[in-house]
Amino acid sequence: MRLSGRTIVVAGGTGGIGSEVARGVVSEGGNVLLVARDAGRLAERTLELDALAGRTGAASSIVADAGSLAALSAAAAEAVARYGRLDGWVHAVGSILLKPISATSEDDWARQLDLNAGSAFRALHAALGPMRRQRTGSIVLFGSAAASVGLPNHSAIAAAKAAVVGLARSAAMDLARYGIRVNVVSPGLVRTPMSSAITGNETSLKVSQAMHPTGRISEPADVAAAVLYLLSDGAANVTGAVLPVDGGMAAGRPPTMAS
Repeated sequence: MRLSGRTIVVAGGTGGIGSEVARGVVSEGGNVLLVARDAGRLAERTLELDALAGRTGAASSIVADAGSLAALSAAAAEAVARYGRLDGWVHAVGSILLKPISATSEDDWARQLDLNAGSAFRALHAALGPMRRQRTGSIVLFGSAAASVGLPNHSAIAAAKAAVVGLARSAAMDLARYGIRVNVVSPGLVRTPMSSAITGNETSLKVSQAMHPTGRISEPADVAAAVLYLLSDGAANVTGAVLPVDGGMAAGRPPTMAS
């Protein structure tokens, strides 16, 4: 029960990865506040999590758009009002855009930067107040293997995720004096509803699997395990880190049959 008594905000809490992280938090004894835009899905997830935890109130939710600093700040305030503290913020908000640079418009570019790096910046600001007062906290952002490995058709999303990494490393240095840790989990392809256009196509899936040296893409549980570690005391001296959960994609080329 590594997170017993702790309160974690999960932005993007109804998505494939966010939902799995939230399940992990309540299974580890923590309280979770889900943040997303769909009130209906939030209500469903909250009921599921309370049932999983076996205690009413283990999960709660707030409708908020990650495009608004005021909305995310309200979510941080709600976590403190409901549970008395804010120990962690998991920012499972992002996007997938696969286009060659020649087909990427200025609007595409600006949107990817804002959905990923812009919303991460707002999440950091939202979490700062409560965490600085406590002088402790863990913030987990999401990068991508595409930020480390040159991949075709990934120009905008690769740049946006690289910006998240740079933001996290610098913020980790700024915030260490307050006991606040900032880290990044960097997945490869993950089997979620967002990636279904790829994972649901047998040919595309095989190509993606072949790009991962382990021979498989990640499941949400693989990514959630890394996030839960970074939220826990086991990572008490880890900050400014980028933890890849990418089947070895960023480390090198997959082995060939000949090797």
